[in-house]
Amino acid sequence: MPIYEWLREKMTNRERYRQMLKDNGITQAKSAVLVAAVTQRPCSARTVRSWVNDPDKPSTSPCPDWAVAALEKAIDYMERALARRKVETLNTDAELPPGGEPQEKAL
Repeated sequence: MPIYEWLREKMTNRERYRQMLKDNGITQAKSAVLVAAVTQRPCSARTVRSWVNDPDKPSTSPCPDWAVAALEKAIDYMERALARRKVETLNTDAELPPGGEPQEKAL
């Protein structure tokens, strides 16, 4: 088992969620929107804040497994969409004539 998988298994849900936010440049508010989109259930920025908050604060709630899974799924969707867009852009660029501007077709 690679070391990163071992570390990931040792992390709490709170730590995993925070790490995904950091690694992907996602705000807590944006992650709430993503989790809501994946789960088709309401999720507020305040709820996310309670999941990633300092565990010693009274406003902290445990970060549920389903929230971590939903954020992972949303990130996977975004990564696949970006990869698809990159391939489409490369294919479009390959079809352009030298100079990069598309030619108008004569009627």
